Amino acid sequence: MRYLILFILVCSGTLLSITLIDNYQHQRDGFLDSVQKRLQCRRLREKLVTMTTMKKVDIALFSQEVRELMNCPWRLNLTHRELHRTELWSCCNASDRLMVTRQNTNQNQSLTYDAEKWRKRKVDQALWEMLPQTVPWSKGSLSRCAVVGSGGILQNSSCGAEIDNADYVIRFNLAPINKSYDVGVKTDLITANPSQINKGYPDLQRNPGPLVEVMSVYGHAHLLLHAFSFGFGTSPCFKVYHALRKACTQQKVVFFHPDYLLKLDKFWRRRGQRAPRLSTGMMLASTALEICEQVHLYGFWPFPLDLSQNTLPHHYYDNVGPSHFMHAMPEEFLLLLQLHSQGALQLHVGPCTLTPTP
Repeated sequence: MRYLILFILVCSGTLLSITLIDNYQHQRDGFLDSVQKRLQCRRLREKLVTMTTMKKVDIALFSQEVRELMNCPWRLNLTHRELHRTELWSCCNASDRLMVTRQNTNQNQSLTYDAEKWRKRKVDQALWEMLPQTVPWSKGSLSRCAVVGSGGILQNSSCGAEIDNADYVIRFNLAPINKSYDVGVKTDLITANPSQINKGYPDLQRNPGPLVEVMSVYGHAHLLLHAFSFGFGTSPCFKVYHALRKACTQQKVVFFHPDYLLKLDKFWRRRGQRAPRLSTGMMLASTALEICEQVHLYGFWPFPLDLSQNTLPHHYYDNVGPSHFMHAMPEEFLLLLQLHSQGALQLHVGPCTLTPTP
């Protein structure tokens, strides 16, 4: 009997030892895999941060690297965020000067157009009455912001819940929100291009109904317009203001401050951006980086294939591309990807999780 008990104890000890060794090996392997992945992610971030241009880049290889980067854990880097925020505030000050307001503009002063610097517009009584008192936020009041581009990458992304979870949501060019599961519905700021107004709503004075109907889905969002960039854009922007005011819509029409856009253009040119003009997406991603504690970008992907090499439309709602003469979308994307790699903001490329990144 004693030998039987001794035999059982020896077997039990052996099994326990084997189990402990097996668990240790699994933990060691898991630790080594984790260390290796962290090193791979670090090398990938360092490689992307040192890229200077997208010219002659193999897009298939680049997409693979972005896919690997999206699988790396992302953490907010307060040092990099504050560095970029301070630089943007020092140069451009979106906190106070993104929009033309009565607080940052004097009556009878002249505004210089940012894209046509020879052109000026006097702030007469009629224009003064259109201006809001201040920007629609108080300094430091915006925590989590979602800047929603219109890229086809948003199709089947399931990003709607994450987007709507933000405290402040920025959208562009009257992008539709009928695919709410992918793009969300919450909107605090929406833009429209003057050329878009001229083409889509040519008779606003007599027939504002179509624009009013389109705007009705955006709730109380502010409509931000380029009234003082090109001379051709001033009149349609003013017509939008009067049409929506007459219709008593919920939205307030505001105008980009041309001084802010001019300084922002110089800011990114010093960092390698050479296109004739920044895209509106790049402008407001920069704004968000300055005024928000956390910045999350969705729908920023300027390539015709997704991360799995599936064909994408240019927008999630149509396949009309941008002006390649005016904008350099891949170069802008590289700048934003570098900010993501540094932990200053977070890019979401591909499917979203149901739980937002804290």
